[in-house]
Amino acid sequence: MNTHSLVAITTLIFASTLGAQKAPSLAPYLISDRAAEIALARTAAPPDISGKATVLVLAPKGYVEAVHGTNGFTCAVLRSFAGAPGDPQFWNAHTRAPVCFNPQATHTVLPASLTRIDWALSGAPTAELNARTEEAYANRKFPMPAPGAMAYMLSPQQHLSETDPHWMPHVMFFYDHSVDASALGAGSDISPIVAGDPHSPVLTFYIPTRTWSDGTPAMRATTVK
Repeated sequence: MNTHSLVAITTLIFASTLGAQKAPSLAPYLISDRAAEIALARTAAPPDISGKATVLVLAPKGYVEAVHGTNGFTCAVLRSFAGAPGDPQFWNAHTRAPVCFNPQATHTVLPASLTRIDWALSGAPTAELNARTEEAYANRKFPMPAPGAMAYMLSPQQHLSETDPHWMPHVMFFYDHSVDASALGAGSDISPIVAGDPHSPVLTFYIPTRTWSDGTPAMRATTVK
């Protein structure tokens, strides 16, 4: 998966592009077996983290808490409409993106995402989603990420796009614009750090990992000759 595809699918948080969206029926996005959705959400992070996390599931009127956790993490299976408005895959009913936010991201990143999802599901067009998001950050209704805010996306069952459904396991770190992406070496073709949309109110960096949440390798072993 290239950088642009990754940002479109797993910038599960922030707005970017133009064009109109029309909210479809939510039925194709729902998982009828709540226990199965909870289990899928927990695959986003290592079991010792996700097993103690709060879990959200998608209900007919949006995300609701299904399990109350004890460690401050929050896991959920995000759908396509948590991505960037205007993206061609914004209403792709096949998308399943398990993610686990740490406590800092739970308090400062996740609320903005859930609010934007509610706006999208209410039928707000792309331009309005973008305008509302910019205004919410400008008015500090949406806070900037707390120091250390991050999220796991390590699920071997994730479906992030039609061309490369599983891509690779990765962690995301969230920052305000005081961070210089170039100083981190992010964004170049050979950098292991993938930089998200630089025009987003929040900067997101993606770092691939070697294993999925169940410990299985994500990359083939290589032999050094």
